[in-house]
Amino acid sequence: MLRLADRLRESGVTRVAMEATSDYWKPVFYLLEAEGFQCWLLNATHVKNVPGRPKTDKLDAVWLAKVLERGMCAPSFVPPKPIRRLRDLTRYRRSLIRDRTREKQRLKKLLEDAQIKLLVAASDMFGVSGRAILAALIAGQRDPQVLAELARGRLRFEDQSVAGGVDRSLRTPRAVVRQDARCHDRRHRRGE
Repeated sequence: MLRLADRLRESGVTRVAMEATSDYWKPVFYLLEAEGFQCWLLNATHVKNVPGRPKTDKLDAVWLAKVLERGMCAPSFVPPKPIRRLRDLTRYRRSLIRDRTREKQRLKKLLEDAQIKLLVAASDMFGVSGRAILAALIAGQRDPQVLAELARGRLRFEDQSVAGGVDRSLRTPRAVVRQDARCHDRRHRRGE
């Protein structure tokens, strides 16, 4: 790609046009843009080749050059680099939040399958009290009264519901729940 940029520069090319096809244009566009070329991304529907002519990559390149040279279309909007970075970070953050939500739902389902009903007592099983009870369960605590003691704030007055919610689970512990809970707890502590 760098050799391509050098050849274009040697030939006196200052503006480069390319057709927007999936994500294939991005590496070429970004590299040539970084090399100082004015890059135009053209919408494929706006630069359709003449019907009846054979369609090859070489002929398409010639056609795009003619379209660009004659000013027959305008470039598609490609945001500037800082905006692209911000968009990438925003999309990545959104995917992390979706993953975290999926993991929370998965843990909730596993706990419910094991008859651990933390949501009976806590509206947010990943709040301070819920995390304390989860940590105790992960550590192997099996006494419902000890688990109920971990409740904080408003939940403190509902100790019996906490104890009752985990009482049944103590008869049917599941190693899978403990492993998943450990994994989730580590991710939560790292802020994922």
